[in-house]
Amino acid sequence: MAGDRDVNIVVYAHLEARHLEQIRAVDPRVRVTLVTDQPQGTDGVRTAEIMVGWNIPREAVQRASGLKWIHSTAAGVDQLLYPEIRERGIILTASMGIHHQLVEHIFAFLLALERRLHVAMRLQLQRKWDRTHTVGDELAGKTLGILGLGTIGQQLVRKAQAFDMRVIGTKRTPTPLPGVDRVLPPDGLPQVLRESDAVVVALPLTPQTRGLIGERELQMMKPTAWFINVGRGPIVHEAAVIQALRAGRIAGAALDVFEHEPLRSDSPLYELENVILTPHVSGASPRYMDRAVPLFCENLARYLRGAPLRNLVDPERGY
Repeated sequence: MAGDRDVNIVVYAHLEARHLEQIRAVDPRVRVTLVTDQPQGTDGVRTAEIMVGWNIPREAVQRASGLKWIHSTAAGVDQLLYPEIRERGIILTASMGIHHQLVEHIFAFLLALERRLHVAMRLQLQRKWDRTHTVGDELAGKTLGILGLGTIGQQLVRKAQAFDMRVIGTKRTPTPLPGVDRVLPPDGLPQVLRESDAVVVALPLTPQTRGLIGERELQMMKPTAWFINVGRGPIVHEAAVIQALRAGRIAGAALDVFEHEPLRSDSPLYELENVILTPHVSGASPRYMDRAVPLFCENLARYLRGAPLRNLVDPERGY
């Protein structure tokens, strides 16, 4: 695909020197420019054929008239769906299938809520010994509802099986999946909400999912159920979650993403005792790039020899 010419790659990510060398080692034609802390108007950006990163500025895409491919170092691409992607036919791929740490984060949420560790930790800081309010329940035999049975959702299914949980969920194309009791189409959302003891939002942000969960949907849930969001904040109406938590319509929530980030210091979510908050770190890990960079390098080798790329994203669908 590249012939004998140089292939300029611009990286918008905090990669270590060893990661950059991994990319350069793919092919002698590869030229890598790291622009995280440099002006967007460098020659490297203007001549880029490939861009790699998560928050790649739209201005950089506009400047790079020869840009052919963008690879997201994240699984989500909602922040990269610029009009230029569609208008210029730029290839878009994402880092799907490497988010083990995100699945572990979800189960950390589930176990903490179910075993009431969030309560125990607050009491610990108050130097209180209180067995009455810290006796938790069990995950085994309960129903986990997964909104978004994509790559991450399916990884979550395998972990749920280890905890003897029943799993149901939604998928755009509802084909049977191993370990899932029922795979429902998106309009099966009410059924998932009503039956689940814990609901996990693992959806991408698209026009169809924006604002998907609001007051009406939260009222469908069991009052004993947990609500977990690791997808994107704007999928959920935050005010509706706060209202449901205060009214006891759901037992509690664990949130890693929010409508507006960073979460304002005056948000009522900080004060609610049945809530666990993390600052959009469920997908982060010191070892993350050790998986993301080899995935990109494999795709780069494919690109250079004109082979099909892995993890292609449909800009119209948004995933």
